[in-house]
Amino acid sequence: MKSLMKRVTHSVRPKHILECLAVAIVMVSLVASSNVAFAAKSVTQITQEKQQLQNEIKSLDQELVSILTNINELESDISQKNADIADAENDLVEASKAADQKYEDMKVRMKYMYEKGNDDIITIFLESGSLSEFINKVEYANTVYEYDRTQLDEYQAMIKQIESLKASLEQEKIALQSQQNKLSAQKKSLDSMISTKRAQVADFDTQLAKARELAARQAAANQAAGTTPTRQANSSNVSGGGKNPAPVSGTGGGAVVAYASQFIGNPYKWGGTDLVNGCDCSGFVYRVYQHFGFDQGRLTSDGFATVGQEVSYENMQAGDIVVYSGHVAIYDGSGGIVEAQSSRAGITNNRAVNCKPIIAIRRVL
Repeated sequence: MKSLMKRVTHSVRPKHILECLAVAIVMVSLVASSNVAFAAKSVTQITQEKQQLQNEIKSLDQELVSILTNINELESDISQKNADIADAENDLVEASKAADQKYEDMKVRMKYMYEKGNDDIITIFLESGSLSEFINKVEYANTVYEYDRTQLDEYQAMIKQIESLKASLEQEKIALQSQQNKLSAQKKSLDSMISTKRAQVADFDTQLAKARELAARQAAANQAAGTTPTRQANSSNVSGGGKNPAPVSGTGGGAVVAYASQFIGNPYKWGGTDLVNGCDCSGFVYRVYQHFGFDQGRLTSDGFATVGQEVSYENMQAGDIVVYSGHVAIYDGSGGIVEAQSSRAGITNNRAVNCKPIIAIRRVL
């Protein structure tokens, strides 16, 4: 037994122990780096999906505004149709009253001339002083009758016209109400879709918070284990594949860096966008690129993860935007970044690009 123990002890030399420890440290480092990369990838993916959802919500909001505008216009049209129908009904009542009165007046005038037959004609003849007077009286009676008959016909035609107009207006009102009902159904559907997508955005916010927390924990674990991420290690957090898009403008990255560097030493201000009096990290990047004609509005640091074109780590150039978890900066082309770093440090250029895990690298100029 002693002989066996001696052989085993003799076979485990210090050199072998050191080799085993080295392998173990490398394995731990790889696992930690992989976890950080996974967390960063999750943040990027979630950010992109969140941005896509927000774009969809924006599109739905615009469609909803259009529908609401159409509904308002239809409500106005329906209100006007109701007023027109009410006017037509009033006109119809008045025209009917006028026609009835006209008919009654005509009956009174014609009562003794035509409704009693030939006796009235004989009476007119006997009462007339001459044949000429008789003829004049008969002609006058006929003229009065024709006038009344014409007036009555006109009123009756007017009644028919108003009735037709009213029927037409009521049909138009029904058609407008049908359109209004369809638009109201579309509005209800859009409201439901927007509500669902906003709930999904809120869920993405929760996922982002968890992914960032995981990335922070893994980074802290790396530092505690003495495995500070190297430039190569950090490059695994962004897409590879040699992505190196061509510039889309004549502005060189060096010009961007030179312009940004003018403001080094100026203060940091949370939520600010003033390069002289104070800005935060995203406000700094926003104003620098706005100076060169790139302006997509005030974005958060996460928002910059989807602008422009994707760049792989090994092809990073001066002027590219570098996105971290909760932070964004401009690559200076020499391994460092120009950034609005913090309230304490202000705008600086004293940190390496791989000072923390990189989520995305984007080229916009």
